[in-house]
Amino acid sequence: MPKTESRKQKPVDVDTILSALESDDPDRLLAIAEEAHPGDIEQAFERLDDSDREDVLDRLPAAVLSEWADYLPAADVEHRLNSLPKGEQREVLDALSDDELVDLLQEMEEEDRPQYIELLPEEKRQVSEDLMQYPEETAGGRMTMRMATLGAEVTVKEALEELRGVKEEAELLSRIYVLDEERRILGKVRLRDLAFSTWDTPIRELMDSDQISVQAMEDQEDAAQMIARYDLMALPVVDEKDRLLGVITHDDALEILEAESTEDMEKISGIGGDRGDQAYLQTPVLAHFRRRFGWVLVLGFLALTSGLVLLKFEDVLKSFYLLALYFPMVVAAGGNTGAQSATMVIRAMALGEFDTKEFGRVIWKEMRIGVLLGALLGSCVALQIQFLLPEAFHPENVALPKVAFVVGIALTAQIFTSTLFGALLPILARAFRLDPAVVASPAITTIVDLSGSLIYFGIAKLLFF
Repeated sequence: MPKTESRKQKPVDVDTILSALESDDPDRLLAIAEEAHPGDIEQAFERLDDSDREDVLDRLPAAVLSEWADYLPAADVEHRLNSLPKGEQREVLDALSDDELVDLLQEMEEEDRPQYIELLPEEKRQVSEDLMQYPEETAGGRMTMRMATLGAEVTVKEALEELRGVKEEAELLSRIYVLDEERRILGKVRLRDLAFSTWDTPIRELMDSDQISVQAMEDQEDAAQMIARYDLMALPVVDEKDRLLGVITHDDALEILEAESTEDMEKISGIGGDRGDQAYLQTPVLAHFRRRFGWVLVLGFLALTSGLVLLKFEDVLKSFYLLALYFPMVVAAGGNTGAQSATMVIRAMALGEFDTKEFGRVIWKEMRIGVLLGALLGSCVALQIQFLLPEAFHPENVALPKVAFVVGIALTAQIFTSTLFGALLPILARAFRLDPAVVASPAITTIVDLSGSLIYFGIAKLLFF
């Protein structure tokens, strides 16, 4: 989300901003708009409830909205736009950065979109239409076309004259891309290289040979990872013929990674659906309910299978009730280690730390980790049963060494299999082109609950009956 450079650089306490936003004093609202950075305004808006936020938006002058529009949720900007006259609507739309404008247009109802597109200047209208052909979560959907380009044969003097003509429009001047006649990237040059070179020096002598780029239809997360991996200020976006279309800036990459991380965290926790761009407090209760209910319902019924296993081994529990004391620990240990394994593997996948050719190495590593964790915890619990179990829990008809052996072996096996499941399920999901985060914590917990019950009571029945 490239944001226009703001003159308001002074940090202001969020509570101070909230007080100004919630007041009915227009002068105070204008004063805070002059004083506070839009980034702080964004944080303050996230803490307003629905009614207060609408009141603030309804009182917001078009000039102030223009300053803040890149920082506010698209739904809030659209809400205020609807109540402004056409002249002020044009002012706000023209102030939006390219990708934020496209996000706003894509969020609108399709029948409302043409009336706003008509208000745009011809050049910005064309840019918006070009960007809207790319899905929102692709590199093309997140790029801006406001970059500076040069030919390889121009001199420094000629280059500076060209850049003077685009200095107000270009979002990024610290990296200037050198193109051939087909708009393919030959390299890039820095503005400081131009500043400290003689005027007759050809750009070809100053440019580097960096041609790193991303295809427009690639996923936005891949683009953000490339920016981090190659330490780029901006990443060029190209079409299928490697012609430059636009750039994704480093601040875009930060927002993409934050959004993708949030999405993965929610999926790992069994929260489905699209969260949109609204903050937690601004999201309605019913929206939270709809996103959480599905997994909770499905996994709740799946958990009944563990109860069926208990019924099947009812005779074991009746004869050796001491086993019930350690059953929750065996199941919980499996859930914890499985979730740990899944989290590590999903994170490594997200960061591109291994590919499909290395899946076997990942499984082998997690198997060894599972054996070590299981053996250590199993041994500790077995020793606790043998030597530290309180007298009140000592059944007369059960040999403690045998109970210690059952629990120790079951714990070792449960932790090993849970760690294996935790690594295997995300890998299988990726192999079948599914989102690994979806099969993570909730699904793994249910699976290891079932496997833990079978392992624990299966070993017990084998040894006691």
